[in-house]
Amino acid sequence: MVTPLGHDLPSSWKALAAGASGTGPITHWDASAFPTRIAARVNDWDPKQYMERREARRTSRATQFAWKATQEALAMARLDLTQEERSRVGVEIGLAFGGWDIVEEQSAKLEADGPRRFNPALAPAALISGTPTYIAIQLGVTGPTNSQVTACATGITAIGEAVRRIQHGDADVMIAGGAEGYLSKLIITTFSRLGAASTRNDDPEHACRPFSADRDGMVVGEGAAVFVLETLEHAQARGAGILAEFAGYGLTEDAYDMTAPEPSGAGAAACMQIALTESGFAPKAVDWIVAHGTGTLLNDKMETAAIKRVF
Repeated sequence: MVTPLGHDLPSSWKALAAGASGTGPITHWDASAFPTRIAARVNDWDPKQYMERREARRTSRATQFAWKATQEALAMARLDLTQEERSRVGVEIGLAFGGWDIVEEQSAKLEADGPRRFNPALAPAALISGTPTYIAIQLGVTGPTNSQVTACATGITAIGEAVRRIQHGDADVMIAGGAEGYLSKLIITTFSRLGAASTRNDDPEHACRPFSADRDGMVVGEGAAVFVLETLEHAQARGAGILAEFAGYGLTEDAYDMTAPEPSGAGAAACMQIALTESGFAPKAVDWIVAHGTGTLLNDKMETAAIKRVF
């Protein structure tokens, strides 16, 4: 994984366990005139540590994060792709914004220098599908390769859909996860104007306060997390160290509003119930709920209602 707390799993976990926060003032552009002036940014990032200089110039920040996380996931899983049938290995990476950083950069160059300086090779890299495609090309795998876009649920949706590819017999192994790498003026302003981003700029480390009475919004961040998913038989056959089992997955739509959740939480409750039913577990068997917990006024109230409906 790549997070604002570290560029890999050990450093991120160590910082998290020590109570560190990855949130701080925005310094990569002048945010002094903006209502929200904080973010959770991956600092000191040098993609050339993980890819060739030429590749670093032609990939989005999100793709760079996803590729680094993929390398770490494969190493941790001890998956030797030379021993795998490449057509049975796929990639599913979710991104909400993809390569908007490339779009913004190239648009500015086009405006300033005209079409002669425009690099058309960067256009595919800006596509959301460009991230999983890049990973598939680097690994030489030709199984199902796709990307998901479901806003805040993008990463877990990508993992769930990757599991479906395995369940449907389309692949034995799926490299799956989520990535984001675009903390621009546009994104920060969008969430701020929606009332979804915290303006507690004087206390960035404690700005996001999920389920608290004084919550005033989330903190926009970036990073990536990637998993290696495979069938139980495949994992056992190669002697893999199994970390977890994906037992159930639900997917629903509120069909209510583009930016606000349906207040009763009925859709979220139905989604959790679908996952529980598939898993075969009763609600009382669950001892840990990883809530969305954005710290926004509307989401936390809805999510509390949804959890109470199911548990």
